[in-house]
Amino acid sequence: MLKKTNKNYWNKFYIKKLALNQPSNFARFVARYIKQYKSIIIDIGCGNGRDIFFFKKKKLDFLGIDLSKSATSLIRKKLIKEDKKKILNTDFVKFDYKKKIKGKFSIYSRFTWHSINEKNENNLLKKISKLPNLEYIFIEARSVKDDLFGVGKKLGKNEYVTDHYRRFIDKNDLIKKFNKNFKIIYLKESKGFSKFKKENPCLIRLIAIKKLIKT
Repeated sequence: MLKKTNKNYWNKFYIKKLALNQPSNFARFVARYIKQYKSIIIDIGCGNGRDIFFFKKKKLDFLGIDLSKSATSLIRKKLIKEDKKKILNTDFVKFDYKKKIKGKFSIYSRFTWHSINEKNENNLLKKISKLPNLEYIFIEARSVKDDLFGVGKKLGKNEYVTDHYRRFIDKNDLIKKFNKNFKIIYLKESKGFSKFKKENPCLIRLIAIKKLIKT
């Protein structure tokens, strides 16, 4: 039921074209790390494609995944024929990265890590930690220190629903989970990352790479 509620919310959101079109500050930040990047960037929860188009302009190969059909339809309309197949209307947690992705890739998640519950987060991390071709993981998500924390109906630990679902991320919990199979190379929790009008959310930015397996 919650998944359907979220899906309906974002479908209406993108149909009304409420999302911004210019690339996010996070996309610009990530671009510094991948100037010479030759692999695929998978934008999980790509929304209206604002960052997809930025990566494309930077001549980076991409794949966009979003559960909202209205969002993925908006992106496809703006892409040339051969790129339309790179936008998938599906669940990024259930997506078969091992089977579908050939060659090296990185996962990019802006404002989507906090859209899944902890069970799905654990399942996703377990799945991608086994992928030898995964390079970077880039995450920007709302922190438990965000002003919206505690607003709405409480569902569980750090989980609240207003007009849609959010699970606010605890930095220490995130560190523990990533330290199992990844090396964190950048981590910061702060306001100022994504200011918009009167909004200034407290966010966590994390960049991690796969740990080398000793043989």
